[in-house]
Amino acid sequence: MRLRSFLFAGLLSLIAGSALAADVVTSEPAASVNWSGAYIGAVAGYGWNQDTYHYGVSSVDFDVNGFVGGLTGGYNWQKGQFVFGLEGDVSYANIDGSVLKVPFVAPCGNEGCTAKVDWFGTGRARVGYAFENFLPYATGGFAVGHVKGSADLGACGFTPTCGYSDTRWGWTAGAGVEWAMNQQISFKAEYLHVDLGKPSFNSVGIPSTDAIKFDTVRVGINYHF
Repeated sequence: MRLRSFLFAGLLSLIAGSALAADVVTSEPAASVNWSGAYIGAVAGYGWNQDTYHYGVSSVDFDVNGFVGGLTGGYNWQKGQFVFGLEGDVSYANIDGSVLKVPFVAPCGNEGCTAKVDWFGTGRARVGYAFENFLPYATGGFAVGHVKGSADLGACGFTPTCGYSDTRWGWTAGAGVEWAMNQQISFKAEYLHVDLGKPSFNSVGIPSTDAIKFDTVRVGINYHF
């Protein structure tokens, strides 16, 4: 919880900093910025979640977190001060974690439990309201990503493998701010919540997991054509 509060505080600081910079530093007059057109860019940030593995009446929670970063691209249409857009991105992810419960708590005793998101992508609509070269926006759409995890073999009837490795589809929603330094270069800070649904363990055992959900805070740079 303390980490999440810190990350949201950082995002708010970026928003405030962008707003101040919009008034102080611009390479072109702010009124000359038009958000319409195509763009490409890069993003990097941090993702986190808490996974829960179940076995009968027992359950085990453990944190997963790590770096995310990748490429993005999209297209904007500006109508007055309203900006509508479509954006897609794909990111490498190292959002992972593990736990070994001592004393034994199924299904995370002996060999323990692991979980990881190793890549994800999104396709989203964006709706924003431009204050000249400063653009706050809301965004949402579909998500896809590869997830994998494992549980204690003893809890799975000693099958050769007890886990999941699956490319899953889901949804994402969030919000962000973007600041145009000039007509070609903009910077952004963005929060996304991603839900990739509930994978199934590839065994006849009892273990199950909650839906794979995680949050990300990312910063990025875009080049507008």
